[in-house]
Amino acid sequence: MGNVPDLRYNSDMKHHDDIAELLAVITDPVERILLTGEAATVYEAEEKYLDRAYPEVLRLFASGATDEELGRHPLLQLYRSHGSPSREDSLT
Repeated sequence: MGNVPDLRYNSDMKHHDDIAELLAVITDPVERILLTGEAATVYEAEEKYLDRAYPEVLRLFASGATDEELGRHPLLQLYRSHGSPSREDSLT
């Protein structure tokens, strides 16, 4: 497989004195998940965020936004980038 870089979150950073200051200014939910150590990779952080975002998705669908507007929304773009669960996953 060759050398694969370790892209996991640097867990030593969560002990840094300035982490509270960083969290105070970071509004991106995926970045916050990474900085708090809840996830080790960006992909894992995105998955955790998407799991928590269902209520927001329902609000978006109920908002009356057009299909085009919904298609441009960053949350729905992130869902599309992660794809759908396989049929086997949905049966379990």
